[in-house]
Amino acid sequence: MRWWKLALFVGAFAVGSTEFIVVGLLPQIAADTGVTEAAAGQLVSVNAVAFAIGAPILAAAFARVDRRRVLIGSLAVFVAAHLMAATAPDFTVLLASRVLTGASFGLYIATALAVAARLAGPANRAAAMATVVSGVTTATALGVPASTLLGQHAGWRVPLAAIAALAVVGLVLVLFTVPTLGADNGPPLRERSTALLARPVLVGLAAVALFWAASFTAYTYLVPMLENRADVHGSLVTVVLFIAGLGAVCGNVLGGRGADRWPRATVLVTAAITTASLFALLPAFRTPVGAIVLVAVWQLAAWSFVPGAQAALYSAGGQAGDLVVSFVVSGFNIGIVVGAGLGGIALDGAGLPGVGFLAAGLAVISLVLVAAMVRMWPATEVGARAETAPAAATPAQSENCTP
Repeated sequence: MRWWKLALFVGAFAVGSTEFIVVGLLPQIAADTGVTEAAAGQLVSVNAVAFAIGAPILAAAFARVDRRRVLIGSLAVFVAAHLMAATAPDFTVLLASRVLTGASFGLYIATALAVAARLAGPANRAAAMATVVSGVTTATALGVPASTLLGQHAGWRVPLAAIAALAVVGLVLVLFTVPTLGADNGPPLRERSTALLARPVLVGLAAVALFWAASFTAYTYLVPMLENRADVHGSLVTVVLFIAGLGAVCGNVLGGRGADRWPRATVLVTAAITTASLFALLPAFRTPVGAIVLVAVWQLAAWSFVPGAQAALYSAGGQAGDLVVSFVVSGFNIGIVVGAGLGGIALDGAGLPGVGFLAAGLAVISLVLVAAMVRMWPATEVGARAETAPAAATPAQSENCTP
């Protein structure tokens, strides 16, 4: 692995750890700040909304700033926000810190994906972008459980401070390993914004958001499904969640490599397997073995879809690729928020079966959109090794980049 990939991965791991860390620390935070657990749960929602809104807006605002400086700046703000959270005197300050963590998280991921795409060149674009996303998935699979365990023994403030320290490591790595890429000298922002109105981009963004909404409609309520339908309880629930996280990490790696070689097939097949998995959700969750196998297949396929979709939309954006990819990461996060919300409505109205049916229905619609997106790709497959390198950074240039 090249050092700049390691730097982007570590930074993504640090900022990715913040997304769901509050879930494991919820009772402690609620008790210490004097709010209900329901109110404390808004720390997750506020972070997600700030991410979804902040990623595209901030990416556009800093479009003319050197990518390396944006990475360093976003990590610096993230560190400050996490130290603010770790020392928050009350819930209001803690809530405000989550706005900053979410916005800086979104800006870092959007910028890191664009940097990875530029430095790797089109032949290895999807795999390089997958390295960034793998940082987030690894944080969810390993960082969040570790932070929860640390919080149980040292209090909820210590994990927040530890994440700030990890982000500092990422910042230092970026400082010394990511080359200066220069400002974006492409068309003016207004002209590049028109790329968002191109049909392949609009359809692709809709497909991404709906795909992730379908998956998170079910995933948000995975634990109740495991306990109430599959008779999975106690430590075995933790094992299943770890398997899900491992599937996500492996999916990013396999999906990135596959998308660089067979972009159309990788995106279509992974979307189809995810849809089939959501259809099989209720039948499979009748036994512990069935549930575990399905979760592994589902998460492996769902996360394998991500790098191919990101690389395709980055290419479809042309000179506005950096801006488009910021909307892509925002779309995934919107999918999380919408999926969790719709899943909650389905749960209240029709119970766990309603959640499963809704997830499957949304997945079918997203699969139709994914198929339409793939058909709009040019004759030369987006992200394929045969693709011509963009002017911003050719493969030869990126291989010889030095900090």
